[in-house]
Amino acid sequence: MTAIGLIGLGVMGENLAKNISSKGFTITVYNRTLDRTRSFMESVKGLYDIQAAYSLEDLVRSVEKPRRIIMMVQAGSAVDSVLSALTPHLDPGDMIFDCGNSHYSDTERRQRLCSSQGITFMGVGVSGGEEGALKGPSIMLGGPQQGYEATRRFWEAIAARAEEEPCAGYMGLHGAGHFVKMVHNGIEYGILQLIAETYDILVSMMGMNAFDVAEVFRRWSYGGLSSYLLEIASEALLVVDEETGKPLVELVLDRAEHKGTGKWAVQSAADLGVATPSIDAALSARYLSTLKDQRIKFERIYGPPPVYRSEKTADRMLELLEDAYWCTAVACYAQGLEMIRSASSQYGYGTNLETVLKVWRAGCIIRARLIQDLIKAVEEAEENILLASNIASELRDRWSGFTDIVSEVAKTNIPTPVMDASHNYLRSLRRARLPANIIQALRDRFGAHTFERTDRPGRFHHSWRP
Repeated sequence: MTAIGLIGLGVMGENLAKNISSKGFTITVYNRTLDRTRSFMESVKGLYDIQAAYSLEDLVRSVEKPRRIIMMVQAGSAVDSVLSALTPHLDPGDMIFDCGNSHYSDTERRQRLCSSQGITFMGVGVSGGEEGALKGPSIMLGGPQQGYEATRRFWEAIAARAEEEPCAGYMGLHGAGHFVKMVHNGIEYGILQLIAETYDILVSMMGMNAFDVAEVFRRWSYGGLSSYLLEIASEALLVVDEETGKPLVELVLDRAEHKGTGKWAVQSAADLGVATPSIDAALSARYLSTLKDQRIKFERIYGPPPVYRSEKTADRMLELLEDAYWCTAVACYAQGLEMIRSASSQYGYGTNLETVLKVWRAGCIIRARLIQDLIKAVEEAEENILLASNIASELRDRWSGFTDIVSEVAKTNIPTPVMDASHNYLRSLRRARLPANIIQALRDRFGAHTFERTDRPGRFHHSWRP
């Protein structure tokens, strides 16, 4: 008998199984494609103590009670298919952990279904890619708290560690684990687009090559902008194509794909009524990147963008870009945290933002030095973390540099959707009064939607005819 069962031997499943075994837990694995199971078992022979099952029945029989079974299958109908085949073989008290990128509403539906059978179903966000799955990912659990407490030691053992603390934690009730992971991915969209925009400015506006940009990113990685994504960007820019001798990144087609979690984040933010313009812009940028054929036609008709070189020195431009990068990154995180705060309140998750950030310190894709500052911010700020003194102080210091970059880039045809959206987001928050008064007046004019006044309470209607 083994302690854990795992279903799904894709790249993540295989590496997670190795991680679990390496931490001293016995494990049985199963994959729908039997050849995949055989191939995996051959690859780990003599290296890991892992058992194989070639049917769901055998898997269930091999795991000690109460059973703890991890699912690492593709989100969507595949999860429902496996669940319907698996649950008839389980007993009340058994636990299922969906570690894929399922939508949180699907997770909540499955929790209700399993609960009616006495089975605990947990939605578990896992971040870190294949390397994280193998060496220690960031783990975000959601669902019944007793399910987390009963397995806490296991998740903490296989997770990444930061400052000797495991990056595994309880995100809250219901679908909170998958909700937090979805928001994590939305922030990831924003940071990836930020890196792309910064790369474009350095190449198209400052005339750098890929190796120059790699050096800039490498230097930044040792300072306040340090992050996993910036670190791997600096490495990727140094890779040379063996056939052409060119930087490989220059030969990659400029069409970015997506798997849906970014879209879910934008849709969920709209449902919650939370402003996430930086994440929205990053998603739209991906959609625009897929219009390759149209963009070729547009450039043919409108002409290539003119070359513009800033009058500022390269060193000064890099200083300003650092400010713009930090401000945009903090805007992405702030928007994501506001989503989680709002969902926790509206959906009854009971999520603790400090716990979320501590789980993101290591193992996950969006880990960054900035997160330490955000942890201090959530300890102080009862509302948006941008109101915390440590964030506000640095934002004020960097604001003029951010504004200068937005102004400089506006003179060119370089698109910077996430930087622009972040700048507008922060500008809007800094305005005690916005022009929404005229919007509400016009809504009342054409639709009798009423309005509130600044000088007295209540709701009012006016004809708005002179």
